[in-house]
Amino acid sequence: MEVLKDYSDTFALVKALRSDLANHAKPDMKSQERSAGRKSSGRTAPRPLRKRLAPGDRQRLIEQYLAGALQKELAAQYDLGLSSVKTILREAGARKYAARA
Repeated sequence: MEVLKDYSDTFALVKALRSDLANHAKPDMKSQERSAGRKSSGRTAPRPLRKRLAPGDRQRLIEQYLAGALQKELAAQYDLGLSSVKTILREAGARKYAARA
C-alpha cells in the first residue's frame, strides 16, 4: 500500500524530473570557458592541393616516390592525407611499376 501511495502523485515526480533535466541541459560556466577557446564547429572548405604544397615540394615528393618511398611515408613527411599524395602522383603520371598488359 505504501508503494502505491508513494507513486500515486506522478505529476510531482515528472515536474521534478523535468526540472533536473533542464538544469543539466544548460551549459555551466566551465563548459562555456572550455568552448570559448575552440574554433567554430562550422566546416571550412579545404585548401586546394596547389596551395598546400609548393611546386618544388611537389616535385621532390614525386622524385622520392619514384626512388622507392612509400605513399604513406610521403603523406606523413609532407603533412598531407594519403589521398592527396595519391592525387599528386596520379596527376603527374608517376608510376613505380610498368602497367600490366
